Amino acid sequence: MSLLEDWTRDLRRLGCGPELTAQILQAIERQDPQSAAALLRQRRQDLLEELHRAGDRVDLLDFLLYTLKREIGKG
Repeated sequence: MSLLEDWTRDLRRLGCGPELTAQILQAIERQDPQSAAALLRQRRQDLLEELHRAGDRVDLLDFLLYTLKREIGKG
């Protein structure tokens, strides 16, 4: 497997879309690590934001389960 094939596979695993994947691979091919790193840092930020949103949803779900358990306990 070539280096670019490895990168393509890994970028897909990160959830990078075709356009972002192409931009990163082009930067690598141009030997422009600064541009590739900037794109990867932005993807990292996007993933962290998704993680925080998912955490908020889990907190809300836990609250709803707690509320439901408390309401059933009253009956």
